Amino acid sequence: MPDGEFSTSFLYRPDQQLSFLQVGRRINPRKFGWIYSSYRRLFASLVSLPIYVDNHDDHGRYFKFNLNYINLYNLIRLEEKSSLYRRAYLNAYNLLRNRTEHHGNAHFNLVDRALRGEDLAADAETSALLEAWLQRPHRDYWIDLRSKYPARDVDRACSPIPVADRINTDFLWQRSPFLLYGGGSGTIETAGIDYILAYWMARYYGLPL
Repeated sequence: MPDGEFSTSFLYRPDQQLSFLQVGRRINPRKFGWIYSSYRRLFASLVSLPIYVDNHDDHGRYFKFNLNYINLYNLIRLEEKSSLYRRAYLNAYNLLRNRTEHHGNAHFNLVDRALRGEDLAADAETSALLEAWLQRPHRDYWIDLRSKYPARDVDRACSPIPVADRINTDFLWQRSPFLLYGGGSGTIETAGIDYILAYWMARYYGLPL
């Protein structure tokens, strides 16, 4: 931080440490290559642990899943295909994917497309999710869906809410698809990065749009 204090620590996140070092190794292998190799040897077997802990709750602090997808995306795709450590990374990713694959999340689907290859059903869902995003309001209007969808708890629906109806937010894919109410006063326009990012990933992988 500007005052010299630490705002956070990655001490208990071997997945994030390795992901950052993986990117560092890609950019500057001379400086970060040996550090990454050392950390990988020590911590690759622990990558699944924080993913397992985060999976305990698939609604609260939902942005943790977005962070996990982003970190594992770089950690896995930049790892050599022949590496024995890649299996440990994929085991962690499979835990994450199994927990969230039915959440109707275009961003997560596209990360999965990048890491595990073509899946016709998931690709079709992604195209439909992006189409549904275009039907959403472009401002942060307050939305209350408690009378429309069955609830498991005060602020949690029993199943993921369709994209077109979900609560307005800055980046849709990092918010729980179970949220029943939220938003603002309608004075803030969405940046649209949640659509743009997923759209161009979908174009890259040749999904029908």
